[in-house]
Amino acid sequence: MQKTKIAVVLLTLLALACHKQPSYQPIGAPYTPNYSVENNKNDIAGFARLDAAQMPAPGGIVLTGSSSFRLWKNASEDMAPLPIVNRGFGGSTIPEMIHYIDETVLKYKPETVVTYCENDMFVDNTKTPEQTRDSYVEFTRLVREQLPGVQMYFVSIKPSPSRWARRDEVIKANQLIENFVKKDKNHGYIDVWPVMLKNGRPDPGIFLKDSLHMNAEGYRRWTDVIKPVLSKKG
Repeated sequence: MQKTKIAVVLLTLLALACHKQPSYQPIGAPYTPNYSVENNKNDIAGFARLDAAQMPAPGGIVLTGSSSFRLWKNASEDMAPLPIVNRGFGGSTIPEMIHYIDETVLKYKPETVVTYCENDMFVDNTKTPEQTRDSYVEFTRLVREQLPGVQMYFVSIKPSPSRWARRDEVIKANQLIENFVKKDKNHGYIDVWPVMLKNGRPDPGIFLKDSLHMNAEGYRRWTDVIKPVLSKKG
């Protein structure tokens, strides 16, 4: 009887351990990234200059991803007193984030990594939601190889007016990524859709004239959603 109880306990612990570990296996068709590192070399060089002037202390919160983070010029002020290191660059895709993972994430030895990247399916119109999810899974795997205890968050791909016609693809990519991050206790999904919609559509009052990037009101709403999550973690 005692051996049976021990076996049951061990099996339960094994099941719980497996549940907490995400699967890094791809679910989409094989994908070959197509990008030019020349597109972002100026941004990366700019980060190097900032670091040379004052290297951020280890244990901070790195924001990494595409232009919606890059254009968040007041992120540090909006998120104060949280130790924000904003390293969003260009109109990047996740494969480009992977290419520059050392320069934009790993070198800072952060406690938390927050990702926002919405361009994968739009820069390459053939890339599927499944392949987008797989790119983020690979990014996660590489981060965790070097920073196994880091807390990670993925901010949902936002509902932009200029990309609203392809919202079903965006919704599917978000769902697939959310399903992935839910399998790991050190991974969270931050949904910004509820604060960006008005009458079921993107609120035009929070976007710039390009109907893609956000104005100050858009970032205020993001702050209201993202900051409490990061503050609770800290």
